[in-house]
Amino acid sequence: MKSLTRYYLYALLNGLQFGWTTWLAFVVARGGNPGWAEGAYHLAILIGEVPTGVVADLLGRRRSMIIGLALSAAASFAYVGISDTVTACLVLALSGLAGTFLSGADAALLYETADAIGGSELARRAMARSSALQMAALAAAPMIGGWLYEQHALAPFIARGVLSLATILVLWGVEERHRPAPAGKRDLWAHTRSALHYLGANRLLLALVVFSWVYNLVGAMAGQFAQVYFPAVGLTMLGAGFVFSISRLVGSLAGWLTERVSRQTALATLRFAPLIQGALYLFMGMSRGLGGAVAFVAGDAADGAIYPTLMARINEEIPSQQRATLLSIQSLGFSLLMSFTFPAASYLPSVFQIYLATGAVAVLVALLWVARFPRTDH
Repeated sequence: MKSLTRYYLYALLNGLQFGWTTWLAFVVARGGNPGWAEGAYHLAILIGEVPTGVVADLLGRRRSMIIGLALSAAASFAYVGISDTVTACLVLALSGLAGTFLSGADAALLYETADAIGGSELARRAMARSSALQMAALAAAPMIGGWLYEQHALAPFIARGVLSLATILVLWGVEERHRPAPAGKRDLWAHTRSALHYLGANRLLLALVVFSWVYNLVGAMAGQFAQVYFPAVGLTMLGAGFVFSISRLVGSLAGWLTERVSRQTALATLRFAPLIQGALYLFMGMSRGLGGAVAFVAGDAADGAIYPTLMARINEEIPSQQRATLLSIQSLGFSLLMSFTFPAASYLPSVFQIYLATGAVAVLVALLWVARFPRTDH
């Protein structure tokens, strides 16, 4: 249980991303183009996602996470050197690469630690608790980050760098159940091929992963374009920030409740809640008032229940020796979809049409999900 407690602390600290709501303003103030910087960030993720997942499987999850946190600290401190678009791209790319060492490795470490203590049911509950803690931290981070930015423009990034280093100390005491491959058997290409073969042969896992790609894409589209949507329905930027914070808190509460329900209830939620969430985003496309903001908060509440249950269900189908690699593939598919869909959506005439399209896709996919829900259970 000591390792689980340390992981929960990791989730809380890692959610305090003070730079997420301040980096764009900082890059612009330093003469950089934030669009190119964001592109460099996602390009680094696309390049590094699967190779770093293989590293986590072959060298160990904890080691991969420590590397990621060290690189994250370096990227945060490197904001000092941003002076134009090129330096902004380099710093954001380093930040994206750092995240790939954490992506897959952290979920694998949590699932296996909890599963070894109390089986798959404790693992599901642990993922729900971790998600709730991270959402709570994400709710607090914009307010803290904004206050830090007012003290000094570099303060949010320096503070984040210090927290990343502190988080390494937290992870140091986590006992890892997974045994890394021996030095003579660390063939990255062979391991990647083996993981891809397993994914192709396991139709249930493939269905779960493909659904997660679309589900995460819908959530990301709804979350990103909300920055434009809220002012369009009459909210000030302060009001928009308040809605973002409330939505994260409500999502955290939903995750906390999901930890306490039975497995059957959690799986029922996983089956039907995406349809409700899709309808909420469709309503946002039709609404021209504050009802759209309420729908956004409700959508985040649904995510607080859906996401940890979906991730737990995916983990149940993955063997330990390939877990981080397959979870990285799951993340990579979403990033690929996002790299095409996000720019394409910007060509739609209005943000309301973006939500109409996003909601329509979500509803159609959710209907198929309800009809063909993976019923195999353990």
